[in-house]
Amino acid sequence: MRKMRKYVITLLAGLAAAALIMFSKDIFSQTEAVVVYHILCDAFFAVGVVITAIGLLVFSANEGTFDIIVYGVNSFFDMFRKVSRKKYDTFYDYRVSREEKKLSFGFLLICGVLFLAISLVMYMLYCRCL
Repeated sequence: MRKMRKYVITLLAGLAAAALIMFSKDIFSQTEAVVVYHILCDAFFAVGVVITAIGLLVFSANEGTFDIIVYGVNSFFDMFRKVSRKKYDTFYDYRVSREEKKLSFGFLLICGVLFLAISLVMYMLYCRCL
């Protein structure tokens, strides 16, 4: 049940964001099915792209893409402090500690792809109504 919490929270946040997009495009005052499908496709696509991109960014960070930048910036600002908060003497020590702290990202990718799939279904319905 604890693992499902991530999925549920991500899906609810995505649905809330999609609902905000739908309300901003005034979906309930539309009378034509083509316009409604267009709005639904746009809303689910935007949310799906954002969630998937966040998942890919977490994956990239887990693989160490930004490690040297983070270590360099922390070392730079540590030079200007009176009391050093430096935890790691070398980049290697920082890298080893980061390997132990990987974040999960699979739930983001799955939820993002789900929103993109819903968007694809809405797009097919949109094309069918034209």
